Amino acid sequence: MHLSESLVSHIRTLRRRFAAEGLRGVLAFLASGLRAQVSKHETQLVIVKRLDQIVVPLRHGQVRIEPIEQRHMPALRELNRERGDLTGDARFAADLAAGHGGFVGFKEQQLVSCYWWVDGNAPPHRDMHALGLGIQLGPGDVYGYDLYVHKRHRAGGTVNDFLFQIETALRERGYKRLWGYVAGDNRTARWTYEARGYEPRWTVERTRTLRRWSNRIVPLEAHERGAA
Repeated sequence: MHLSESLVSHIRTLRRRFAAEGLRGVLAFLASGLRAQVSKHETQLVIVKRLDQIVVPLRHGQVRIEPIEQRHMPALRELNRERGDLTGDARFAADLAAGHGGFVGFKEQQLVSCYWWVDGNAPPHRDMHALGLGIQLGPGDVYGYDLYVHKRHRAGGTVNDFLFQIETALRERGYKRLWGYVAGDNRTARWTYEARGYEPRWTVERTRTLRRWSNRIVPLEAHERGAA
């Protein structure tokens, strides 16, 4: 009998907790997980970038990009293993079959990053409904998603360089605005996008009770007042 990757990972986590904190620590961890299953709250920040205002990075991460093709899928599967993304393989295969665009980034011969995009000519991306982002793609608009850079290759300007090349490639394809979102509590990602000139537009407050999610768009001013 073979255990799933997620179950094996969970067992390892419990063992580490027990070794570090004892039975009480394990019980506290399980109780926290149970509460998270019952109720959860998260905030997404919707951002947009004008592609006529692309800043050349001061540091280049020596990244070479290529449009995603079927031949890249084995290396993308390895990237998903590294990031611990158990649904990424099926998600990427479906997006490629649906005709979504994407880029992979290489350092020398190793695939170290990926990024996907879709415009308004395709059916609305799953994020629009599932996350309630409130983004309406018009002419010249493109939505970017699933950015990931291998954790061993994030230093030295790699992320900034990868985004710069993506923005440039999308502008060359005729797009004017690049939309996306970032988790409100991901300070590193928020700083990276801000440094590249992405503008925050609004937040989406998401609340889950049991298995049901509700999404609420909040203007930036109201969100900042609530956080104060």
